[in-house]
Amino acid sequence: MHRILNVSIIIVVFITFINALVFFGLGIYESIVVYIGMIDGSRAHPGVYLVEALDRFLVGFVFIIFSIGLSQLFLTDMPFLKKYELPWLELKDFSQLKTLLISAILVALFVAWIPYAPLFSMADGNDLGWTDLIFPASMVLMAVAARLIKELH
Repeated sequence: MHRILNVSIIIVVFITFINALVFFGLGIYESIVVYIGMIDGSRAHPGVYLVEALDRFLVGFVFIIFSIGLSQLFLTDMPFLKKYELPWLELKDFSQLKTLLISAILVALFVAWIPYAPLFSMADGNDLGWTDLIFPASMVLMAVAARLIKELH
C-alpha cells in the first residue's frame, strides 16, 4: 500500500512539474513574440502583453511550488530530494503548503487582472456589471481565505 501511495504521488508530482514547464514555455514564447513585435513596430501596448507573459510564469511557479511541496511532504525518503535544499520552501506540514499556494495564486490572479483593470474605468460613463467584478471579488475572497488560514494555524 505504501508503494502504491508513493507511485501515485510521484505521478502527480511529475505531471505537475510538466505543467510548470508548459507554462514557462508559454511565457517564454509570448515574451519573444512581444519583443519581435516591439522591434518591427507591429505590437501596440507591449506592456500589457508582457504582463500576460508574466502571468504565465507565475502560474508555472504555482505548479512548481505545488510539485516540490508535495514531494517534500510525502516523498521524504527519495534520495534525489535530499540533494536539493530550497530555503524558501521548507515545509513541515500541509497547512504551510496551502498558505504558500494561496499566496502564490493570489499574486497570479492580481497579475492576470492588471491588463484588464483599465477596462473597468468608469470614466467613459459605463456602469460596471456584476460579471466585471468577478475577478476582483475572487482576489478579495482569496486574500480573506489566506488571512483566515494564517490565523487558524
